[in-house]
Amino acid sequence: MSSPAGPVVCVSYLALAELWTVPQFPLANHGAEIRGIEWSVAADGPMTAAALASMGAPVYLITNDIGTDQQGSFVTRWLRERDVLSAFAIRSEVSTPRIVVTADDNHTRTWFAHLPEVVASLERADLAPIAEASFLYVDCYELIEQTAVRVIEAGRAAEVPMLLNLGGSSLSAPVAAAIAGYPHLLIQTNVDDVEHQEAVAVAASLQEQTGAAWAIVTAGSFGAVAVSETEEVAVLAFPVEVRHTHCAGAAFSAGLLYGQRAGWAMERSMVLGSASGALRCARHHSAPLPSLDEIRRFATSANPVHP
Repeated sequence: MSSPAGPVVCVSYLALAELWTVPQFPLANHGAEIRGIEWSVAADGPMTAAALASMGAPVYLITNDIGTDQQGSFVTRWLRERDVLSAFAIRSEVSTPRIVVTADDNHTRTWFAHLPEVVASLERADLAPIAEASFLYVDCYELIEQTAVRVIEAGRAAEVPMLLNLGGSSLSAPVAAAIAGYPHLLIQTNVDDVEHQEAVAVAASLQEQTGAAWAIVTAGSFGAVAVSETEEVAVLAFPVEVRHTHCAGAAFSAGLLYGQRAGWAMERSMVLGSASGALRCARHHSAPLPSLDEIRRFATSANPVHP
């Protein structure tokens, strides 16, 4: 059985994220000026763990090995400074995975990932901490799908509630088979702002396919929706001056998980997630992640609006 007082165990890949800002994306065979380059971390799992830790929730990150290079040193320090307890090896023969995320003035993003040996490293990861978890968060990207299936099986054996993040990826047949009948399953994905009107249909389809307790779909500045077998919940986005959108979805997931772990209703959990995501976008990459008190004050004082 899951431990109510146990940590939220997050499983994903770990990489240095190099964030480039450009005025706009160039046409093919053309270029663009890079206005700024900053460092952060990826993927959503490590950022979700850090955001939860900032809210005061216990967390544990299971992830791939990294190197002793400059990138690995940055990632290690980043997690340590944010009180993320984690399990990975630091090995001199490993090249730290990297992902370049490029964003333009319209907050449109694209990325290029260099993730050597990530899959093999994750396959060796010790999943024993899942048995003591209060909640399980799993990034289910196509690249690490095999690991995600193994984690789902471990979560089912330990009877741990789970948030499965598709991150915009399709639900594959192996993953659908692995989560079939999983008790207290939450499944999350996202749509682009321009496709926000499809969010409810996407959530309903996911819920029907998986039998999840809730299917949640975020839609950027248009908020988020959640669909269960009998209910539909929608929350609006909070207005902020957006400085970036890197890992906004992870910050939303952290708020959602905090509320669900505490036994809150879905709408209340999603409001916390929406406020968490908004504050993440409003702050500099290197700024501290918001505390629970900061998020609550912001959610109380700000008025969520529909664009």
